[in-house]
Amino acid sequence: MSDKKALNRGLDALLGSTKGAPQKSIKEINITDISPGRFQPRQDFNKEKITELSSSIKKHGVISPILVRESGLNKFEVIAGERRLRASKLAGLSSIPCLVDQKEDQNALEAALIENLQREDLNAVEEARGYDRLKREFGLTQEDVAGATGKARSTIANSLRILTLPSNVLDLLSQGLLEKGHAKLLASLDPEKAITLAKQITASSLTVKEAQNLTSRKTKKNTPKTKSKDVLNIEQDMSEGFGHKIEIEAKNKKTGKVVIHYSTSEELENIISKLV
Repeated sequence: MSDKKALNRGLDALLGSTKGAPQKSIKEINITDISPGRFQPRQDFNKEKITELSSSIKKHGVISPILVRESGLNKFEVIAGERRLRASKLAGLSSIPCLVDQKEDQNALEAALIENLQREDLNAVEEARGYDRLKREFGLTQEDVAGATGKARSTIANSLRILTLPSNVLDLLSQGLLEKGHAKLLASLDPEKAITLAKQITASSLTVKEAQNLTSRKTKKNTPKTKSKDVLNIEQDMSEGFGHKIEIEAKNKKTGKVVIHYSTSEELENIISKLV
């Protein structure tokens, strides 16, 4: 799917397809009649940025209306634009321009996700939880979620894998101390190794590439070298002939060592007597 097609699908989900649809009107709604969105994927609202937006609203007003849906008689719920709602309250506004739409729960969650994803406002954990909520609450497959949000299926799969990380690693991601690239790498490790590496990344401010190199070196160091069939056959013949298990550990083509195994003091004495 091209970026253009993905964007078009995202805008359709956010505002609704305009083909054959009646023109929606914008109207001022009392802020006290608007409640936060139940399907808002973002949990962390930066107070400093809300304050900055509030200052801008005091000076210029709310330039772009928020998207809401009716939740009762003269009551509305935010679908997209909760930051503007919060900033408007802080600015002391009594009303805010709104585009009213009638969206079902699934469409509301999709729209809230899309609005934040296109602005890149969500952190990695919030994004993953948003996708997961679409899957769990509405029984969607990863393919369905990809189609609804205009994202590649691989992007959805990689994002959902983040949720398998230990809670303390997820906290570091939410705080912005780890990047999405870090999260993808950490999700490929077992929990204990993921925690250890996450601490190293934050303590040393490792880039994603540096963390990958560190993991590769450890994996290479801990991976035993495979032996050829000829070496295994020689080990077997030597073990049978000597009466004890013998292993050949070659460092390279010219050097290495021969290891004779024993499990009791009697076996050790027997080995010594054969070698002396």
